[in-house]
Amino acid sequence: MSLMDKVKQGVTKARGEVSDLAATTKIRHDISNLNDRKSALFAEIGRQVYALCQQGHPVSEVEAQCKEITALDEQIKQKSDEIARINAA
Repeated sequence: MSLMDKVKQGVTKARGEVSDLAATTKIRHDISNLNDRKSALFAEIGRQVYALCQQGHPVSEVEAQCKEITALDEQIKQKSDEIARINAA
């Protein structure tokens, strides 16, 4: 096998590897987008369950977490009010 044949063979192999890398990178990007959408859906489900708790229709499996979120919201409001008082002074 001549040097030129070896170079051509190496270039062909490299092209295939680059093509494989591009394909796997695209698939990984697609997987990442799907996982992002899944996370967004989980967050939306959580918001809807929390809204149900706030409307007096608690879901017993997550009632404790809903109460904790309500307490956190109150703490956030208090701290925001504190910032407003400091900035008003």
